[in-house]
Amino acid sequence: MTESGFYQRLLLLKEGWEVKDVKVSHDIKEVDVYIEYTKDKAICPVTNQLSRIYDYSSNRRWRHLDTMQYKTYLNCRVPRVINEEGKVTTIEVPWSDYSSHYTSLFEEAVINLLRFCKNQTKTAAFFGVSFYVVNRIMTHAVERGLERRKIDESPVAIGLDEKSFRRGHDYVTVLTDIENGRVLEVEHGRTIEATKKVIDKTFTVEQLSAIEVVVSDMWDAYLNVTKEKMPDAKKVIDRFHLIKYLNEAIDKTRKQELKTEQELLKKSKFVLLKNEENLSEKQRQQFEAINKANLRTAHVWRAKANFKEMILQPDQPHAILMLNKWLQQVRTTTLHHLLKVADTFEKHFIAVANALWSKYSNAIAERINGAIQEVKSIGKGFRNPQGFRTAILFHYGKLSVYRSQKSQ
Repeated sequence: MTESGFYQRLLLLKEGWEVKDVKVSHDIKEVDVYIEYTKDKAICPVTNQLSRIYDYSSNRRWRHLDTMQYKTYLNCRVPRVINEEGKVTTIEVPWSDYSSHYTSLFEEAVINLLRFCKNQTKTAAFFGVSFYVVNRIMTHAVERGLERRKIDESPVAIGLDEKSFRRGHDYVTVLTDIENGRVLEVEHGRTIEATKKVIDKTFTVEQLSAIEVVVSDMWDAYLNVTKEKMPDAKKVIDRFHLIKYLNEAIDKTRKQELKTEQELLKKSKFVLLKNEENLSEKQRQQFEAINKANLRTAHVWRAKANFKEMILQPDQPHAILMLNKWLQQVRTTTLHHLLKVADTFEKHFIAVANALWSKYSNAIAERINGAIQEVKSIGKGFRNPQGFRTAILFHYGKLSVYRSQKSQ
């Protein structure tokens, strides 16, 4: 079998396309495969009719999958046809989009490795291409996936969460489909404007009216925009953030009390913030000593424990009753940082009460948030929010990103 015949078989070329020559450059370890179109007519991409060949473009070169350790390129002078309307158009080639500089199979291989290692720089190094080639492939894959994605029926429950983009309070807002565990959209910032953008880019007015639950933290922009855009949806404050507020109250109280109770509270931060069942024996002994000493810090910890016990109430009336009792109990104390938390909870009373009985939370969003941090760490940060958005949607949008993949 000749070299041309070998590549003809490997490339599975359609009728009319033939490998005419193969040139191997051993010094730079490259293979150039030259393909020609042999028929005098071809399908016009505009009219979809068989049309006469008008002329041929100058030689185009596409990066293909490697042949052993040799970089491989496909070369072709692509025909142009003239249709019945007299319009001249370049025909489609079976191995790529005409505008691309790489074949569909090469693009698929890049996507596969990128999904596995989550690092654009290392993926580029593996294939011997520039970072910008890999970034372009990722960007086009996301654009393709978003065009194919169908949200014919709005998710029952959505989540709004923030993710740090850079240091210095620079964030992106992440919109999540809670039930399907996927990121729907990302927008730079966590302002009212950014929150409106991320929602308006994703849903129609009709779809917004069908959303039943919105889970978020107590960030005013999220709460105000969801109230405006989805007035009938149930607002739920994410339980993770409620516990976070209580943990902060514990730690602030501990720091104040550390000045007078240094022996007991020294190196106790993680002892007090960890779940009790996860404590080591040594940590458990320290925790019990703090608890028995009846310190102010211990009182705040008990308030947190009581709050956690209220989670998973059977319905909203029970949740409202239990939250009222908890707030009344807290009001009898003089624990400054705990009282501030109570003020915050009372400000958003119904949304907090909903967190105690609703099955929905931002747990999926928090898991995705952790995964996003992994992508951010592996890539050693992102230069701009658009690149960050692309990476998040590529890895966690559950998009149909392959060129040959059907819409989903």
